[in-house]
Amino acid sequence: MKNNIFILPMFFMSIVYSLSSSSWMTIWVGMEMNLLMFIFIILMKKTMMSNESSMKYFLIQTSGSLIFLFSLTVNMIYYEEWSNINAITPPIALMLKSGMAPLHSWSPEIVCKFDSTSLFLFLTLQKIVPILIMFSSWINLMMFIAMTNIIIGSIGGISQSSIRKMMIFSSINNIGWMMMSISISMNMFWLFFSIYFIINLLMIMLIKNFKINWILQIKSNKMQEKLSFFCILMSLSGLPPFLGFASKWLVISKNMQNMPMINFIAIFFSIFTLFFYIKYTINMIFMSVSNKKWIINFYMANKYFTLNLINIMGIPVFLTLS
Repeated sequence: MKNNIFILPMFFMSIVYSLSSSSWMTIWVGMEMNLLMFIFIILMKKTMMSNESSMKYFLIQTSGSLIFLFSLTVNMIYYEEWSNINAITPPIALMLKSGMAPLHSWSPEIVCKFDSTSLFLFLTLQKIVPILIMFSSWINLMMFIAMTNIIIGSIGGISQSSIRKMMIFSSINNIGWMMMSISISMNMFWLFFSIYFIINLLMIMLIKNFKINWILQIKSNKMQEKLSFFCILMSLSGLPPFLGFASKWLVISKNMQNMPMINFIAIFFSIFTLFFYIKYTINMIFMSVSNKKWIINFYMANKYFTLNLINIMGIPVFLTLS
């Protein structure tokens, strides 16, 4: 508990420090502070997997930081004149550090071993700094990177049977949608990120409470639990009337005139995303266990009702914001 009081505020301060910095060196310092605090968060729950994953994560992040720092030193030598290769190097380092496609191959095997808190922070808050930095300095590459993430995130999740790896590929897919939203406006980005943050929080809460790593582990006969998982997964896929639908529909409607081809690609590959979510949930919904069906825990029933109510707020949110 004492460590949490120090580490978590420093973690949030490192994000704010990076975003409010006015020079590349201070941005790099802020990212290094963020890396150090995140390693401490991973090691809060000391297990064999956390030690291994934290070491691998540290090596990957160090490689990205060295590439980013090297590109800055080359830039200083050329007196603030970016050559083509030097201009591409910093976004490559940011893509490697955040696990964006096509430099994402390290993240499924390493991040799936994180504990619930570290996994949640990696899927959400750790994406803010790279996306905003790339938008501020490399806006011309944003749509190419967005399409790459949407395509790879959609196709990569089809072959996964682990909930954690599925969430990692879902985050890769949603990175592309975040980049599309930030190309519209900063308010649209924060709206999309807030909804994505809430959906991931609900998913992590269910995974942590039931200690589930695989879809097949959900063998409870309680329909409330199954419906909660189903609603959250459908919300991640952007299926109406769930909460994730509102943010994606607003992005599509705002980009329809400016980027129709990119919208078509995003909608087309959303079908793949919806396919592997439904594939995960169809067996879970129809699975039954021969236990007493008349035993009802009213506290848990109210809890599941609240979760499901949050997830079906997509239509009211859409009508309000549109």
